[in-house]
Amino acid sequence: MPSNRIALLRWLLLATFASTLALAPGCDCGGPIAPHGTTCTTNAQCHVAGQLCIDGTCRVPSDAGRLPTDGSIHVDVGPAAIPVRVTITPASATLTSTNGSRPTQAFTAQLTYDDGSMGPASVTDWSLDSRTVGDIDPAGGVFTANGVVGGTATVTVVATTTAHGTFTAMATPEVVLERTFIGTGVPMDVAMTFAAATPVTDPMREAGLVYPLDHAVMPQNVYPADIQWTRGAAGDLVRITMTKPSISATAYVIDDGNHHWLADADAWRALAQTNPDVAATIRADRIDPGTGELVRGTDLHITFARAALTGSVYYWAIALGRIIRIDDGTATRVSFMPNPPAAPQDGAHCVGCHSVSPSGRYMVGRLGGGNNGGTVFDLTTDLTANPAPSLWPASSAAYWWFSTWSPDETRVAVTFAEGGAGGQLRFLDPTNGAFIVPAGMPSDATHPAWSHDGARIAYSANVNGWGGGYSIGDLAILPVTGVDTVGAPTVIHHGSDLAGAVPPGNADAYPTWSPGDTAIAFCHGSGPRSDSDLAALYIMAPDGTGVVRLDNASGGPGGDRSYQPRFSPFTQGGYFWLSFLSRRDYGNAQVGTAGTARQQIWVTAISTTGTTGGTDPSAVSYWLPGQDTASQNISAYWAPRACRADGASCTVGSECCGGDCTPDPVTHALVCSPPPPERCHHATETCTTDADCCASDHLACVNHVCIHPLM
Repeated sequence: MPSNRIALLRWLLLATFASTLALAPGCDCGGPIAPHGTTCTTNAQCHVAGQLCIDGTCRVPSDAGRLPTDGSIHVDVGPAAIPVRVTITPASATLTSTNGSRPTQAFTAQLTYDDGSMGPASVTDWSLDSRTVGDIDPAGGVFTANGVVGGTATVTVVATTTAHGTFTAMATPEVVLERTFIGTGVPMDVAMTFAAATPVTDPMREAGLVYPLDHAVMPQNVYPADIQWTRGAAGDLVRITMTKPSISATAYVIDDGNHHWLADADAWRALAQTNPDVAATIRADRIDPGTGELVRGTDLHITFARAALTGSVYYWAIALGRIIRIDDGTATRVSFMPNPPAAPQDGAHCVGCHSVSPSGRYMVGRLGGGNNGGTVFDLTTDLTANPAPSLWPASSAAYWWFSTWSPDETRVAVTFAEGGAGGQLRFLDPTNGAFIVPAGMPSDATHPAWSHDGARIAYSANVNGWGGGYSIGDLAILPVTGVDTVGAPTVIHHGSDLAGAVPPGNADAYPTWSPGDTAIAFCHGSGPRSDSDLAALYIMAPDGTGVVRLDNASGGPGGDRSYQPRFSPFTQGGYFWLSFLSRRDYGNAQVGTAGTARQQIWVTAISTTGTTGGTDPSAVSYWLPGQDTASQNISAYWAPRACRADGASCTVGSECCGGDCTPDPVTHALVCSPPPPERCHHATETCTTDADCCASDHLACVNHVCIHPLM
C-alpha cells in the first residue's frame, strides 16, 4: 500500500546512509561488523547498521544502497500492511445556522492499517441517512445545512480497497438553528437590555402565558400559534423564546396592549420539525418598566407529532348562516358558498346542519331555520354564484336535522323531524333528495354516524327531545344489512350509567367512529346543546365496553364544556385527530375569547394504541387556527381535499375527479381532464352512465362518479 512503500523507501535511505558512514575511513564508531552471509529470514535479524536481509543473508546493499532492478536480489520488507478500518474526520461536528444561513462542514476519510500507519482512502460514496437537516456532496464529502430544520444526521462513507473489500464509517453532524425576530420599534440592542437586567421570579408580575396550552399536542403542519399572555401593559418589552435542543428562536417585541405575538412562520416551522421527538419549550419574559427588572416567565411545553393533517375543515358560523372552510396549514377562512339557495318554506338564505361526504366531494346542508328543506352541493364546482348551484332543488318535503354519509356516498342517513320526540332515522338519496324508509328504522333517534365499513350506524337513542335539545339519551348501533335494509338496533351504552360523572347528567350525544372503526367517541352530560348544557368527552370500544373520560381533551377532570366530537379521517403520527366544540377560554380577552364562553372548534390527538385501555388516550387540545373569535362556530367536519374538476390546474392525476392530469391543448399547462373515451373509468373517476365505469371493477355511476355500490 502507499504508506507501506513510503516507509520502506525511507528505511532504505536511512540504511544506505548508515552503511556509507560505516565504510568510510575515520568513521568507525566501534563494534563488530557481521560478516556477509549471516543467515536471516527478516531484516530484524540483521543487527548491523546498513544491513538488510537479502536473499536469506544479512548484507549491505551494493552500490551505495542502490538495489539491482533485474530481479536477481530479493529484499525482505516483511508482510504487506493490511487495511483494517476507515475513519471520518471529524467524527462529529456542530454547525450553527443563524437566521437561515447554510453553514458547511468538509469531511475526509483515511484508512488505518494493521501496522498502525494511515493513508488516504479511495472513497466511492458519501451519503446521509436523512436529508431533513441538510445534504452532502456524494463525491466530495462536504455537508451543507439547509438552515430550515435543526437536529443530528448521520454521514456514512464507503471506502474501497483493491484486495480487501470495502470499509464504512460514520460521523454525526448536528445543525443548531438560531433565529432572532426583532419587532417593529424594538431597539437593535434589545438583547443587551435583557442581558443586563436583574432577573427575578414573581408569579404575580410575570407575563402569564395562556396559549398555547401546556402539554398540547399538535401536527407539524399546524398554522403558527398566536402566543398570548395576560399580564403587562402597552409598551412593555417582551422576549418570547421557543427552544428545543437544536433550535433557539427568540422574538423581542413591544407589547401593543393585546398581549400576544403571532409566531414567526419560519421559526414555527423550524421548531415543529427540529428534534421531532422532543417537546418544545415556550416562555415569555418581560421587562418591568417600573423596576427595570427582568421578570422571568413560566415554561410551557408543546409536542409536535410526526403528522401533517391535510384536507379541510367545514364548520357552521351560526350568526353568518354560512358554512366556512379552513384548509390545512392555513389560517384563512373561506366563504366558499356566499349565496346559498333560498329555503323552500321561508325563503331564508342560510345553510346549516351540514355534513361532508367521506371523499370531501359533496356536502348536504339544510336551508333556513325550522323545518326547512335542504339539498346537496358538489364541492368541486364553483359555488360562488347567486344562488349557489345544487344537485337538485331544495324541497320542503326533504327536511332533516342531522345527517351522515355512507362510505360509498350513495346514501345519507338523516334525522327526520317527525317520528317520536327525537325524530326518525331515514335514508336520503343524495342524487335526487328522495327519502327511503326501510322497515325497522328507529324513532326517538338522532345524531347518526355511519361506520367506515358501512355495516353500522351509531346514533343517540331513546332521546326525550329533538336532536338539539334533550336531557335523556343512550347510544345504540343500527346494523346495515344490505341495500336500504337494516337490522334490529342494540343499545351499547346508557346515558344514566354516567349520571354521577363530571358533569352529571343522563344524556349521551354525538357518537363518532374512529378511522378503522376501532373506537367510538361521544359527549355526555346534561344535554347536547353547546350553548347551554354541560358536557365532557368520552371514548369506548364499539361494543360499549371500556368507557374512558377524555380528561385531557375536555380541559381536565373538571372540564364540562366540550361537545360534538368528530373524528377526522386521518391517522397520523400515532394519533387519531378529533375535532370538537368548546366554550372554554381561548387565549386572553384581547385577541382570544377569554370571558365570553363563545363556542369555538378545538382539536385533540387521540393515541391509536390506547383508545380502549382504561386510561385517557387524549392529549391537551389546540385551537383550530383561522376561526373568527367573535363568531359562534359549531358542527365541524374534517374531510379530504375535494378532487379537482376538469380544467383545474393539477400536478398528478390523483388530484383530479376525472383521473387524468394532461397538458391543456392551448396553454400547455397541466389541467384536470376527463379520461379518454376509449378507456373505462375507475373508482372515483367521473362518468355519465354505468357503462362508462369499468365492469371488471363492479362499479356504478353515482352522482357522476364511478363508485362501488353499497352491498
